[in-house]
Amino acid sequence: MPSISIIVPVLNEATCLDSLLVQLKDWRNEKDEVIFVDGGSEDASRNMILASGFRLIKSEPGRAKQLNQGAMAAKGDVLWFLHADSDISEISRESFLSLAHNEGFWGFFKIKISDKALIFRIMAFFMNCRASCTRVATGDQGIFVSKSTFIEVGAYSDIKLMEDIELSCSLRCRAAPIILRGPISTSARRWRTNGVVKTILLMWLLRIGWFLGCSDRTIRRLYDGW
Repeated sequence: MPSISIIVPVLNEATCLDSLLVQLKDWRNEKDEVIFVDGGSEDASRNMILASGFRLIKSEPGRAKQLNQGAMAAKGDVLWFLHADSDISEISRESFLSLAHNEGFWGFFKIKISDKALIFRIMAFFMNCRASCTRVATGDQGIFVSKSTFIEVGAYSDIKLMEDIELSCSLRCRAAPIILRGPISTSARRWRTNGVVKTILLMWLLRIGWFLGCSDRTIRRLYDGW
């Protein structure tokens, strides 16, 4: 039976941590490992995590750095990377256990956006279609991978953005992903805050830039200047 290490990077996430902390207690009760990696939060995030009894380690800021540090500290056979605003209430542990016999596996979940507006249901549909066709996942889809395979492909690249897409591209060269129904839910906050159309256009601009070979610095400049 495989053991699971759940890794969550955080940086000032106090406003959205409550739900995930409650949900992860059920996984911890099944003896799964839960690791939060803090990149220097200045809000109540760290206190909330410690008060819930979870392991918290410190890291330099930067999602790739935080994810890699959590992965290297993990003891599980399976690494599962979550965002702090993820909702995993519709995911069962058996989804992972059924993969125990697959050596070198990796995959992700179908996604749902936690907002009742029609536009977000449409967006989730196309996000799932895109991920299925390209075999490339974003971080909010809950990427999971055997630890041995994660190490073999070189872990997350130490880049400011697109680290999840680059990892997916490395992994899909080894094996097709396992796409589980779940779904995993993610917050609509970034679309609500920055505007739906603007955020979609930015994400596609960053993807196109990355696939055309733009440098990490250029991608970051596009992101910051949008």
